[in-house]
Amino acid sequence: MEYKFVSTNSDILTEELKKHVSKRFYKNIKAHKCVFFRNGIEYPGYKMVEKGDIISFNYDRENVIEWDLYESKLDIRYENKDYIVCYKRRGLLSIPKKSEPKSLYQEVLYYLKENNLSLEVSILNRLDQDTEGLCLVAKNRFAASKMSPVHLHIKRRYLALLDGILDIKSGRIENYIKKSDETGLREITDDKINGKIAISNYKVIKEFDNKSLVEFELETGRTHQIRCHSKYLGHPIIGDKLYGNGIGNRMYLLSYYIEFYDEINDINFKYELDKKEIEEWVK
Repeated sequence: MEYKFVSTNSDILTEELKKHVSKRFYKNIKAHKCVFFRNGIEYPGYKMVEKGDIISFNYDRENVIEWDLYESKLDIRYENKDYIVCYKRRGLLSIPKKSEPKSLYQEVLYYLKENNLSLEVSILNRLDQDTEGLCLVAKNRFAASKMSPVHLHIKRRYLALLDGILDIKSGRIENYIKKSDETGLREITDDKINGKIAISNYKVIKEFDNKSLVEFELETGRTHQIRCHSKYLGHPIIGDKLYGNGIGNRMYLLSYYIEFYDEINDINFKYELDKKEIEEWVK
């Protein structure tokens, strides 16, 4: 598969390459001894390139799929040659595991296989199994590398239905989260060495029946971040069996807004679930 980008600096080709791909992808490119092209002409990686040069290379590897693929109707909201925005339904894993080997990852792979496309999938904003809503999927390694790290490249907004009425209607939560050695769950901690910084901005959208519909916009992407921060506020997500009381038949957490700059295709992309869809989710 051919990958292509425009040089933004005058530098050695391999050094310029590092600015356009992730560290992991760069290591793979080097290991595969890819041949580089400058403006369509074969060019060694140790030589200088100029700003505005078109750099390209081919990166092909055998696709080894470790999981069974299965047919499922993929709810695609947007697609181009590099990315898919789809709606992950509640109860579906983002990534498979041995105990439950069905996931969005496999469904996307099946879709790509049926359309004779390269089988390289990266789920960029992984949602918990009981969280539903918009997921951004990269269809190749280069596209994935352009979104690394995810929290700096993708603006994500969520809606959560919280138990009770919040005293402070909006704010910014900044603390540290770590995995508990005892329970395996995430917890707020003062341990800055073992904990990871977690930042969420929130505001109350609507209040009714001793419930609060709250929007969260994330600045970081820690596991169970919104669930932990809702508990931290003293108002856990309704239906959260891990961090709340678990009352109800589902957890009310929805990924409803995604925004990012698609550098490869030079597109500023925004997608938001419509009002009617959100109202149906709240019911």
